[in-house]
Amino acid sequence: MMGTSHAISGAAAWIAVTATAVPALGLYPLTPGAVLVGAAVCAGAALLPDADHHNATIAHSVPVLGPAVADAVETVSGGHRHGMHSLLAVAGTLAAAFGLGMLRWTPTGWDHSLQIGSALAVMACTAFALKVLTLVRSWLLAWILGAVVAGGILLWAPEQFGWLPLCIGLGFGVHLVGDALTIEGVPLLWPLNPRPPALLAEVPVLRAMWKHNGYLAVPVLGHAGSVREWLLMLALAAYAVWGIAAAALLLVGWRA
Repeated sequence: MMGTSHAISGAAAWIAVTATAVPALGLYPLTPGAVLVGAAVCAGAALLPDADHHNATIAHSVPVLGPAVADAVETVSGGHRHGMHSLLAVAGTLAAAFGLGMLRWTPTGWDHSLQIGSALAVMACTAFALKVLTLVRSWLLAWILGAVVAGGILLWAPEQFGWLPLCIGLGFGVHLVGDALTIEGVPLLWPLNPRPPALLAEVPVLRAMWKHNGYLAVPVLGHAGSVREWLLMLALAAYAVWGIAAAALLLVGWRA
């Protein structure tokens, strides 16, 4: 999938899991404010697996540091669409999100600590989403707006950080699902990547789903960037916008 598609699918997944104002799964219902902020964070988190590609959007998020980090991740994970596109990476990302929540700072004279790590995660994911969805034109503005969102939660609604690991994990996982729907597939079991047995390797349907290199796929979308992907993203974007608009109306006190 393309970066914009990943971000849209992340936002739509968050709406489906948390929204109460539109048809949704209702697995983790949250307040309208959390739905709104979480949609941006989840959209940005859905770009994280592509930190293993030196040309990915987030690799250009910070001059010098961004490309350097992307190159390092690409090297450690074995290249694009290798280790960062696995269940092991999902587990590692969830652990990192919980770990960030433990990074706290108590200013002098304050009676409570600030979740600095969680705020940084919200800022980064929000900035990634704003830029890849072209809601802003420059990275500088994307980071400023991300900082405003993170700072607002940090100071006035720190309890909202409780849903952050779920949000980041969901976005990361949705990225893998999206790539698994393309012909290229993903190495979910990396670093093992077991190859299909010889008897199954030539069965047409199974060959497309369990590839010779050990990658797994349900290739209903064809290649990344296909017309089918574009049509699916139109539907998901419409749903996400609907959910965001409904949550915004609830936030300002609107009732049907």
